[in-house]
This record gives sequence, C-alpha cells and structure tokens, in this order.
Amino acid sequence: MVRNVILGSTPSSYRLGLQAGFRRIRTPWFVCLVAFLVRVLALSLVQPWPLTPGPQFWNTGFEVVNIASSIATHRGFSSPFGIESGPTAWIPPVYPYFLAAVYMLLGLRSNLAAMAILSTQALFSALTCIPLYAIAKRAFDEDCAIFAAWGWALFPYGVLLPELFVWETALSAFLLTLLCNLCLDLPRKSPRNCITVGALWGVAALTNTTLVSLMPVFLLAPHVRRPRQIRGVPIATVVLASIVVVSPWILRNLHAFGAFVPVRSNFGEELWQGNHEGGTGRINFGFGPGDNHAEREVYRKVGEISYVRQRRTEATNFICASPTRFLRQAFYRFRYWWFAEGETGPFFTCYRLLTLMSLIGMILAWRNVRRGAVFTILAAICVYPLVYYLTNVYARYRYPIEPLMMVLAGFAVSRAFAIRKKETDNF
Repeated sequence: MVRNVILGSTPSSYRLGLQAGFRRIRTPWFVCLVAFLVRVLALSLVQPWPLTPGPQFWNTGFEVVNIASSIATHRGFSSPFGIESGPTAWIPPVYPYFLAAVYMLLGLRSNLAAMAILSTQALFSALTCIPLYAIAKRAFDEDCAIFAAWGWALFPYGVLLPELFVWETALSAFLLTLLCNLCLDLPRKSPRNCITVGALWGVAALTNTTLVSLMPVFLLAPHVRRPRQIRGVPIATVVLASIVVVSPWILRNLHAFGAFVPVRSNFGEELWQGNHEGGTGRINFGFGPGDNHAEREVYRKVGEISYVRQRRTEATNFICASPTRFLRQAFYRFRYWWFAEGETGPFFTCYRLLTLMSLIGMILAWRNVRRGAVFTILAAICVYPLVYYLTNVYARYRYPIEPLMMVLAGFAVSRAFAIRKKETDNF
C-alpha cells in the first residue's frame, strides 16, 4: 500500500528499480542498520570528543558507574556513591558488570570506554527495530510495521537518549520489545524455547527490575480473548527458568545483607523521592545520597538496608498522613509521564509528540483489541507506568515502553496513508 501511494504513475522504465529499493527499505534488518548509523552519527554530535577529565559525562549514570568502577578495581559489587560503603544492591547487576568489563578492557572511565559504552547503547536501541517490526506486523499489518520501525529508527527522541546517558535504558527497551514478541506465541514454543524465554526474563529482571511488572501481561494478555489457549506448562517453564536465573543474585544479597532483597534494594528511596514533606512529587536532585554529602554520610554510617528502610518508613508515614496530597502528586506523576509537565525544549516536544501519536493509534486500534497482540500492547503501555505513578518519575524511565508506543504511532500513520490513498483513488 505504501509503495503504491508513493509510486503512483511512475514511468515503467524506473518502476523495477524503485520496487527493488522499496523491498530493501521494508526489510527490518536494513532499518536496523540505518538506525545504528544514525545513532553513531548522533553520538559524534551530542558528545564533545574527546571527553574532558571532569565528571560531567560519567555523572549521568552516577551509581552504575561507581559500582562498575568498584568491580573493575577488585572491590566487588559495592559503593554506589563514590565512597567506600560496602556491598550494594542499589542497582541490578547486569549493566554494572557490563561497564566493569569495558573498563577492564579499555581503561577506567576512559574516552575509549565511553565510546564503546555509548556505541553499545546505540546498537541495542537500533536492534529494537527488529522485534518492534515483528510485533507491529502481527498486531496490525506490514504497512504499520514499516512505519513503526522507521519511526523508531529516525525519531529524534529515540535516537538521542541512548547517546546522552550511561544507563541500561536502551538495553531495557530491546529486552522488553524482544520479550513481548517472543511471548505472543508462547504456547506454540518448544520446552527448550520456553526455557530460553524464561532465561531472558531473568536477564531482564537483573537489568531493570520494573520490566518484571510486564511478565504477567506478556504471558497472559495474548490469550485473554481465548482463555482456552492459555497453557500452564509453558508459562510455568518460563517462570521457573527466570527464577533460576535470578536466584543466585538473591542468594548473594541474602549473604551480603542478612536480609531478603529481591534483586535491588532502593525501593524505599524511590518511594521517598516522590512522597515526602516538602517534595514536588518527583525526583528532587540534591536530596539523595548520590548528590547530598550529608545523606551520603548517613547512608554510609547506617548501611544500605537500614537507610532504605528509614526512607520507606518516612514515605509511608507521609502517604498515610496526607492521602489527598499523595493522590494529587500521583496525578502529577501521571501527567509528567505522558506529557513531561514543566519540562521545556525541543527534546520534550518529541516526547509529547510520541504520546499524542500513540494515543491516536490507541483509539484507532480499539476495534482490533480482540487480537491478542493488540491487547498485549495496550495492556503493557497501561500497566508499566503504574509503579512510577506511585513512587517517582523521570523522562528517561519511559524509554523501555516507547517502542510499543511507536507501534501504535505507526498504526496511526499507516491509517492516515490508507485514507489518503482511498481519497485519491476516488478522486
């Protein structure tokens, strides 16, 4: 359809060449390649090379960078705030260990290490085009798939964010999109493939714990309209395999802290950041141990587990004492999640544009909600931010779910092209 709209009445001498070109640009691997090249180009533009010795760049991922530095200097998974403070579970282990491996190969916080880290983030962001294409094609059609894939490849917000921060954001987006695609036909997968899917869920949990909130959605939502298709054995296999992958880290935490810590420890801090007396309802820089010397000393003195328990208690007391204010702040976090309320600049214009386009796609897709893939996309987009509405919110937190939002945006654009073609044909 897209090809016919653009080719129109192109002379036959050029048509074969144009058709071959369109076949190429509709290939997801070609889109992925272009996406990676665009991100590498953006990397050369948004970061000042060579990096200065100052901490500006490395501070964009303060905790993960400090933990990785501790690992690379043989001090173990510890000290997330740049001071010796003992073992930590503040951040899940996958990305700090990846950074530590880069440091040991290319130098601690070196320019070469920074280039490798950001290039890898660009690669994960680009690879997201492939499962995104597959999801969109399954949920809607090939036109939607190509619009969604190219949208993710070239959308400025999706391109630039992985090149600005040292964080697991791009890897989380890739894992979430890949798992969504793999779970859409889980009942038809062999036991070995179910084990692989479960292992990927374990890796996802050890990369960004919030991704686990979508495990029930991805395992059940594709079949909610046909509950007889839900098979207990594949689901149980996936869940068991994910537990096996995560268990060594939980046992490590039990040994290190003498307490049960499910993957990461800092939920109390996140809850406090969004819910405390004098707060704005979301993260306030300068009030946590990462950027406040007094808090950092308290953290070091009492230990990580006691510190986050204290923060959780303060946040819980605030919520119980001021439930109306908590609800107002939760509604503010809802508005920030979708519209970046209070933020300025063209970066956030793109952020809001994706919200608008995905909302249009959501409305248009409602009639197709009986399809398991469509229902899964809508449910995931609604469920994923719930924990952020209750705790704390920041613009980059939304990035992992944005490929699914781009599927809906691609559907809206493809429908607009289809309507335009119909009007042209009628004319």
